[in-house]
Amino acid sequence: MPPMLYPKESGEDIVTTSVGATGLRFMFCADGCLRFPAVLFPVWHRPYVLAVEQSVGEAANRLARRWTEDTEHVSEEVRKLWIESANRLRFPYWDWTDKSTETEGLPDVLKPQVFQYTLPDGTLSDPIENPLAFHDFGSVQPDGFEDEIFQTSMAGAAAMSFFKSWSRTYRWPSSKVNPIEDYVKINTFLRGNEKTRGSALQLREQIGRLFCYPAPGETVEHQRPSIWDEFSNTLFKPGKAGWDGFGCGSIEQPHNTVHLVLGGLGAMANNDYAGFDPIFYLHHCNVDRILAFWEYTYNKYWVDMGYYKKDGDGKVIPFTQPEGTWDEKNNAPINQKTGLQPFRTETGEYWTPDQTRFFNKSSTLEKGYTYPDIIGEVNGKQHRVSLTDRLPETDQQVDECKAILQSHFGVDEKGPLAGLHLKKAADDTRIPEGHHLVRDYQRFYTFVELVGHAFNGSYSLQLLFKERVIASFAVLTRGDSTQCASCRVRKKAGGQVRGIVDIPDEVVEEIIRSRSEELSKADDIVGALASFIKESLSVRLIDAGGNLLADAVARPGVPGIRTVGGEGSRLEEAITPVVHLRSARAFRKVDDSVAAPARGTPPKMGLTFFDHSDHGDLIGGQEWKTT
Repeated sequence: MPPMLYPKESGEDIVTTSVGATGLRFMFCADGCLRFPAVLFPVWHRPYVLAVEQSVGEAANRLARRWTEDTEHVSEEVRKLWIESANRLRFPYWDWTDKSTETEGLPDVLKPQVFQYTLPDGTLSDPIENPLAFHDFGSVQPDGFEDEIFQTSMAGAAAMSFFKSWSRTYRWPSSKVNPIEDYVKINTFLRGNEKTRGSALQLREQIGRLFCYPAPGETVEHQRPSIWDEFSNTLFKPGKAGWDGFGCGSIEQPHNTVHLVLGGLGAMANNDYAGFDPIFYLHHCNVDRILAFWEYTYNKYWVDMGYYKKDGDGKVIPFTQPEGTWDEKNNAPINQKTGLQPFRTETGEYWTPDQTRFFNKSSTLEKGYTYPDIIGEVNGKQHRVSLTDRLPETDQQVDECKAILQSHFGVDEKGPLAGLHLKKAADDTRIPEGHHLVRDYQRFYTFVELVGHAFNGSYSLQLLFKERVIASFAVLTRGDSTQCASCRVRKKAGGQVRGIVDIPDEVVEEIIRSRSEELSKADDIVGALASFIKESLSVRLIDAGGNLLADAVARPGVPGIRTVGGEGSRLEEAITPVVHLRSARAFRKVDDSVAAPARGTPPKMGLTFFDHSDHGDLIGGQEWKTT
């Protein structure tokens, strides 16, 4: 919901509709209701999506009845059909994980165009501009809009987001009062080319890895709130309270990437303005869909009343809201009962995280919508995960869901890396019974720590191999002129955001091929390969408009690292990125429910990563320089 400047004691808006969801009431707030980023990030957005569903349902019903009032030209049969369709209408989602995004980019239906639609009486409407392409503010722009400036030498001149002057929302606009949108650039980011691997492929892989968390039986009960913490937001820090992370990433990370891919200097890349762009809601409906399948599969992982120390006294420790919100103090405790301001139920109480959960349990509030089944191929057969089925209760049922979802998102195909021959270790007690090690496979990834408000607005960290962008990590934030009070506090505090950025297997295989002779002589093959990866990758920071902010250059005289001449000053230490190279092995569940063949590979199920190793600073011996 876009921030609006209404007094806190007024401005409440009641929304009711016949779409089937519990009546939702909400209040606009100016000082920062949003929980970015924190353990309630994904669940706070569910009543947000519900508000959209209700508004769309209300409008659809109103229009269907108005358009079918003319009984002279509209039959009763047609009238009933239109009203029934309006009752069934739900807001669409844009599935940016669909394979077609890797080749087609942004769907045409989300781009500017003019069209007509057929009315109930068979006539065509007047031509209209696509309402999914932008939002027109009309003659009166909302209060509080301010222009944002991005000063980087690489841009040649300051780049400006003219939020105060623009009369509508834009996607990747030029830095002009009357801008041109660059949909070619958006498609390039999504599809990739010789200069970039493509965000759509990375997004799909990131979502797939969210379903690589272990089954509940492979964890201990007191660990489970920490698993929710790792999944839910980009503040999670491995080792917190003694629990190691699983390296599977968070749902907030791909969410942020999509914002920056679509935004540039436009609305989607700035949290103060993103909610005005219609695509914001199609994007968040997809995030809500992914959350729905994750909470269905991993229904025993939850924020609960807090987390526990691994070797502690068993007392619960509350999660907190960093720097608070408009009605909460700094580091106020939050849990499954916390009110999700500004969203109220029909009784007038705030929604709680517990009430947002699941689409098929009577213990939570009625949502009035669900999502289509997800289908994946496991051991040569098509299977599906359906949100209307009973929640998985056993590890076997969770593993079945994992296998289907990993297959659907394309992360189940891990196998030996070409040219990598790892020494077979003795039986590893860390591999649960009924699981097999994926031989000659090592996953390499980076763990990234960035300062959320390091620059005036959103920005990204990019990993490059042979001058080609192979992966990125997005920081979604607001500019210096924001009127979000809690955001201004966060900026002063210098809060960090964290995430996982995988190095694609094909890049690792190329490095293996180029250093095969050296690897064949190494005693520690994984350690040697990690060193070669460090030598092969470079890293840089870019702003929301694609301009260089800083990059890592070698200090002269450092052995084994190429020296790059670079102008500019050393990046301030307080905002210098931390990028560590890590790796992990993988094991796979063996499907006991399917008879094993007399010869060949036994039936397999989903992957889980384990035995994580930290190989140190990715850019050791280098320093960050600004432009």
